[in-house]
Amino acid sequence: SSGINAEWPLRPGRQVEKITTSKKPNLILNVDGCIATLFVDLLYQSGSFSVEEARDLIDIGCLNALFVAGRSIGFIGHYLDQKRLKQGLYRHPWDDIAYMNPGGD
Repeated sequence: SSGINAEWPLRPGRQVEKITTSKKPNLILNVDGCIATLFVDLLYQSGSFSVEEARDLIDIGCLNALFVAGRSIGFIGHYLDQKRLKQGLYRHPWDDIAYMNPGGD
């Protein structure tokens, strides 16, 4: 059995929620945590990968690539939208950026 059914989208998140909220009541999953939880569950439950293959994919960081791809696509979308609006990319004023200097300078 693949373990995928109508309850599947909720099951992994609820399991992670039990762990995180037991550590701190307001420690909830953000969208990245939800996506990671679902993909890990898919790797293990889809039947497409052995447990060892799933673990190897997680260990080499393949799920990180999903987040990098998503951020890259978002950045490209912002860039194209700014070009469409004939505006430059937003640049925050330099004088409003605070850097912490451990040397005290």
